[in-house]
Amino acid sequence: MKTNKHRSVCGKLKQQLNNRVQRWFNSPKNGHSSTTQTITVNVAEPYPPYKPPSTPQQPNHGNGVSNITWLPGYRLHKGKYTIEKKLGQGGLGITYLARNNKTRDRIVIKTILNHVLRQDNLLEYWKIFANEAVKLAQCSCGNPHLVSLCEEIIREGELPCLIMEYIEGETLSDLVKRQGVLSEEKALLYIGQIGSALWDIHQQGLLHRDVKPNNIMVRNDGTGAVLIDLGIATKFVPGVTQTHLCGRTPGYAPLEQYEWRSQQGPYTDVYALAATLYVLLTGKKPVSADDRIEGAVLPPPKDFNPNISDRINRAILHGMKLVARDRPQSIPEFLNLLGIELPTNNSTNSTNNQPHTTAKVGDFYIERPQDTECYQKIVQPGALIRIKAPKLMGKTLLSHRILDYAKSRGYRTVYLNLNEFPCHDLDIFLQSFCVRVTQKLKLPNELQNYWQDSFFTSEVKCSTYFEQHLLVSSESPLVLCLDNLERVFPHQQVAEGFLTLLRSWHENGQFYDSWKRLRLIVVYATEVYIELAINKSPFNVGYPVDLTDFSLKQVQDLARFHGINLSVNSVQKLMAMVGGHPYLLQLAFSTLSKNPNMTMEHLLETAPTESGIYRHHLRELLNNLMLHPNLLNAFKKLLTTTQAVRLDYKETYLLESLGLVRAIGNDCIPRYNLYREYFSNRIL
Repeated sequence: MKTNKHRSVCGKLKQQLNNRVQRWFNSPKNGHSSTTQTITVNVAEPYPPYKPPSTPQQPNHGNGVSNITWLPGYRLHKGKYTIEKKLGQGGLGITYLARNNKTRDRIVIKTILNHVLRQDNLLEYWKIFANEAVKLAQCSCGNPHLVSLCEEIIREGELPCLIMEYIEGETLSDLVKRQGVLSEEKALLYIGQIGSALWDIHQQGLLHRDVKPNNIMVRNDGTGAVLIDLGIATKFVPGVTQTHLCGRTPGYAPLEQYEWRSQQGPYTDVYALAATLYVLLTGKKPVSADDRIEGAVLPPPKDFNPNISDRINRAILHGMKLVARDRPQSIPEFLNLLGIELPTNNSTNSTNNQPHTTAKVGDFYIERPQDTECYQKIVQPGALIRIKAPKLMGKTLLSHRILDYAKSRGYRTVYLNLNEFPCHDLDIFLQSFCVRVTQKLKLPNELQNYWQDSFFTSEVKCSTYFEQHLLVSSESPLVLCLDNLERVFPHQQVAEGFLTLLRSWHENGQFYDSWKRLRLIVVYATEVYIELAINKSPFNVGYPVDLTDFSLKQVQDLARFHGINLSVNSVQKLMAMVGGHPYLLQLAFSTLSKNPNMTMEHLLETAPTESGIYRHHLRELLNNLMLHPNLLNAFKKLLTTTQAVRLDYKETYLLESLGLVRAIGNDCIPRYNLYREYFSNRIL
């Protein structure tokens, strides 16, 4: 079978999206359209879906768009917003304070400076702005210390405009200039709050890369600090050298950020956060990393402020080590040096680019019938548990519960998120895989002793390393959890090699004592978009777990945990809209608990609309459908009737894997009324 038949759906989505953007920008301009266009943000793709205007636009030089700045009183987006004043300007962008003329709310509009808008780079700047919108939407949900996105990107003439929350307050830079250095207690309070925002960003697989006092606002209402401006934020892959968008602020940027190609990670933002604390406590900007590498010395902060404690002085210098591996490798590790614990009311972003955990709040967990069966299976020699469900159903939480149970039995446990692994080459992937498991088990790295022989394939070397080093290092069984297994699906060579390897390990566990010690948990959210021979696939063996919706009693338990006392009738009305979907229910209860004046009636009335609490989730599903015309047309058939409809088996399979439909025998219906009502208004 040819390689191109194995292309991932994700890859096809990206190609279609790129084609759509290119068509929009390359279309002829005849000047008869309005001057604005709204682009809906989708948090699932690198940038939002671009919809070509029915009549292409010309640059609007007559209404002020070509001016260097918009003057106070300038109205844009068909009069929806009015500019009040310019707030700031950087190398590429400019920000304005504006007012929403309908709601009277103040907002911030960020756009691109006109002199950098040339036809040859306009498309790239649109992508940068769209990327920032996606990153804000992904990260800002639920964290009060991260600026939030106000729903849309608009187009004004040729200018893309990002609409953001307006924060009443001043920057930390202005605060220090106005009142002098901060007390250690106050500075650590702000650093802990910004650390929580960075932790949420890192949990999404992103880096901020521009943490500094000028990008941190302190609210006037006393609720603390807010991290703003994700303009040069980027995705990162641990341990992999990547090409990064040039952008840095001397004094706050670590050495690796001065390189065009480098390995960057959470430790990159650790440096900037430590440098920010340096400024808050000393009032002095740190010596830049490029000067330090040339011999300049970074004075300890205590030299400028003797009131700084020895512990904080050491922590700042540790966080600003020039060599990345010498620094704390994560935000929690750095905050721990400062004596700070991450706030417990963080948004609990998961590692597979989803905004919330789904079945657990704090220490509260809702048991499902499958849980007990999983505990029984994992103690069996050579066990393989397969956990599959649409996104946001609680797969990762269940896997951790199984690991906790195994650990209580004295087993060794290793959790791996495959989003962290490079997938461009099977040999590199398997080496990284072996090294990571070795590190988690705190064993010596013996990889070079097993990877030298050129007569064996990478798969054989990997199996030998496990069998002769990792599995025999202890009599205790090893439980290995592989989360986000779908990460490898788009990469044919890695997917076929690694998935076949997992199947062979499971089969070995039925016969050989050393392999009986290995117990596998594989967790995946999407359908397998590659074809494997039936005797090579790990998806037709072991114990399958399909996570189901919560029952009425479980929903009532979840409501009570949030401190909400609802009648059975109110719970049933909510379930009539969103079923027993863990994430949708948790978002509803969380919203009601934080907004005492909101009623269940209002929540349900707005739920299937663009102003409702589920708008980001619904837009993501809509984008997936818009980029799959066959699935879109199939799903439309379900919306024209209240009866179950028989679709092509493959269409049913894919729609079910996206979580959009529920199969009833060979037929299917929309999974929830929320989806029926929202999509009926959007695509019919």
